[in-house]
Amino acid sequence: MDCDTRTRDLHGDGPRFLAPPAPCRLYHGKGRECLVPEGFQESGESSSNPYLTSPTLIFSLVLIAVYVAIGVLGGDLVNPFLPLALTQCDDPLPIYPWTLVSSIFLHVGIIHIASNVLFLLIFGFILEEQVTKTRWVTTFFLTGVAGNVTFVGADLAGFFLTGVPNMNPLTWSCGVGASGAVYGIMGAATGPRGVVLIIFIAGLDLFAGGGFFAHIGGLITGLLLRRFWSSELKTL
Repeated sequence: MDCDTRTRDLHGDGPRFLAPPAPCRLYHGKGRECLVPEGFQESGESSSNPYLTSPTLIFSLVLIAVYVAIGVLGGDLVNPFLPLALTQCDDPLPIYPWTLVSSIFLHVGIIHIASNVLFLLIFGFILEEQVTKTRWVTTFFLTGVAGNVTFVGADLAGFFLTGVPNMNPLTWSCGVGASGAVYGIMGAATGPRGVVLIIFIAGLDLFAGGGFFAHIGGLITGLLLRRFWSSELKTL
């Protein structure tokens, strides 16, 4: 099959034109392969609604849904279980391994959730244009966990050095929120050139205080992932 855009009508009334030709690759003079653009069928129509599979939109909706669900249930039904989902609060020990993930989906107020979702939508769609969906999801979880590990590590360091928990004012809070993952998405989407913008955003303090180390850990991990995948990033 060649890459000509014309095809003969079945009724014999002349050529009709279809979608523009797909790009072709030559294989050392032995032939060529015509590539159909991703997400398109031969008719040129989209095979699915991209928003239904957008990790940016899906994760944003999940964050909102969890926040609303906890707000609706609330009170005595949820409060006894919340400490099991937070990274840490008043004491650096014990640390439950699953909280490094579960705490990503919890938020402490409307400003906290709104700012995280806002910047996730802005930079998440940018990253989607550069990497596969699998790598987007990998970036979200790896940077979120890295941010929480950095947060816990900073508090543990202060605890072992002083013998008193929460001596560092930058960790006087529970480890909760997706801001580590959001900073990671920012770093992976913009690279070193976007760090100045990210620092400016961090200065606005929209992500709720106390998570400084989580922000730094997520951002650095996002930048490293971008570096690791740099040879395969899609050009915009």
